[in-house]
Amino acid sequence: MEIKEKVLQSGYFLFDNKPMIFKALTKDLEMTKEYMKTVTAWIRLHKQPLKFWGKGLPKIAKLVGEYVKSDVATEERTRLVYARVMVEMVVDQQLPTTISFKDEKGSVTQVQIEYEWKPVKCTKCQGIGHDVEHCKHSE
Repeated sequence: MEIKEKVLQSGYFLFDNKPMIFKALTKDLEMTKEYMKTVTAWIRLHKQPLKFWGKGLPKIAKLVGEYVKSDVATEERTRLVYARVMVEMVVDQQLPTTISFKDEKGSVTQVQIEYEWKPVKCTKCQGIGHDVEHCKHSE
């Protein structure tokens, strides 16, 4: 039961870099389709100056979505080619490939963004994970 509670409370599980959603199984559980508004995904921030690693990283990630966490290599700065952070983002938002911001001196810095997984939302059934061409719901 302790492990079950940990899994349900954690909220962030990925399989093959795709989010997995868990629900507690109860006798009253309704097997109705729920529409997701937000998902989590790992993003890589390329060409980011080292001075923005640490406390600045969540602020930069917030330009894409809600910062969740950084991976171990980013936290420990053992891989300096890119910073890898998990963000919670709106399913159908525009996903920028570059973000720009001003540093403390007013200089504009551009950071390139690579998404390890992008949410695909069907415009027909509003489901996540497939597009309208592969939708199983017929009209």
